Amino acid sequence: MYLVFYVLNFLILILTSYFVKSLYTKKSKNKKRIKIGLLTNEIPPIIYGGVATWIVNFIKMFKDNDDLEIIPIFLAYADAYRIDQIEGKYENLRIIFKEEEIKSTFQDIDICVNNIWIALNTIVEIKKHFPKLPVLSVCHSLIKKEHLTNLGSVYTNNFFEQEITFSNSDAVILISEAEKKYYDEFGYNKYGAETFVIYNSYVPKYDNTYLDIDYNNNDIGYIGRHVPRKRPELPILSVFKTGREDIKVFNMGVDNKKGPNVYWKKLQEMFEKQLVVIPFSSNKQTIENYWKNVGVNCITGIYEPFGYTICEALDRRVPLIVQNIDGPSEIIKGYEDYVFMYNVDSDDLIADVNNFTVALEKFWNTSPEKRKENSYKARQALENFKPDVIGKKWEELFKKCIDGSLKVREFNDIHSIKYVKSELYKSFNNVVNSMNFLINQLD
Repeated sequence: MYLVFYVLNFLILILTSYFVKSLYTKKSKNKKRIKIGLLTNEIPPIIYGGVATWIVNFIKMFKDNDDLEIIPIFLAYADAYRIDQIEGKYENLRIIFKEEEIKSTFQDIDICVNNIWIALNTIVEIKKHFPKLPVLSVCHSLIKKEHLTNLGSVYTNNFFEQEITFSNSDAVILISEAEKKYYDEFGYNKYGAETFVIYNSYVPKYDNTYLDIDYNNNDIGYIGRHVPRKRPELPILSVFKTGREDIKVFNMGVDNKKGPNVYWKKLQEMFEKQLVVIPFSSNKQTIENYWKNVGVNCITGIYEPFGYTICEALDRRVPLIVQNIDGPSEIIKGYEDYVFMYNVDSDDLIADVNNFTVALEKFWNTSPEKRKENSYKARQALENFKPDVIGKKWEELFKKCIDGSLKVREFNDIHSIKYVKSELYKSFNNVVNSMNFLINQLD
């Protein structure tokens, strides 16, 4: 009798549990999720880079979110012939081939997270068709700041057009406090978009992976883009200044797609016994070989909005020399004692080399045991940039959009605004003369 009683109670418990679970699941399925239109013209494998990495991380960050549905929207104006590379790769992907498709693409979108800084009429058209749609524009870098710190460029001399996006956004998201400071200094806050600082997210890849790092290694390296603002030549110029001929400098990232890079070709000739130049490559083995060869990785530059490279190096537990400005200094904040910081001098390259050399020699004078200990401690800085931390910041912003506390603005005719172009830095006209000048100054 007792056995029957217990069996019946057990069955009732199971059935009740099943009923409650089914009811909850049905309710969850019927619940309307907020549709986030993630607008971009950069997405792997069509385009790789910082923005493309951000897009992928953003999609992953909300993959299992019950309240939000991320809908990637790819602007294919320039890449229509390559869309076969992304079809079926991203869930809910929508593709815009021509401007006339904007209206049908966005008709059910609740919030637009914009990553477009070209084809700017796209944002204007979105605002015209959907005046109540919140447009949140993510500023991955300030093009005007890039232009000033890259000695001017045909790729960035239209920096003033970025103001069209600022003017027609309801909110602008800056990826570091430094970016917010520059944004205000350039007077972009006059366009009225509300600004928020939300860092990029980074997912650690080596939590439970053993990497065979040689903490006795004194060779140094730089990996990343080769543009003036990043000053990738600092490591080799610094090693030259110290007079140490036993040190190798591994430099990866020179882009030779449009022909040889004259500047780096000359550097390689001048320092042929010590400088190892590795062209840009997305080949995983080539990248792994770089990390195996360096004893310390160098995060250099006079402008860096965020800094995925420092995150990767921290994740790998590689010793670091880090610039004391912008995104990298914010990423490592609170853990500066476990890396080798150097004072950036953006106006004087020779002084910058000298400052970098102080940090480099400090690294060389640090024991292998201490280097390892510090690298493991510095890695804790990544906790602040994990998706669960950054995702909450975005959810707070989305909530402001839904409850109306973020003001959605009317379409703004940017053409009524007058632009004032800033005076640009002058670059060397002759690579050979400029390099000889540097060497004479450092000798």
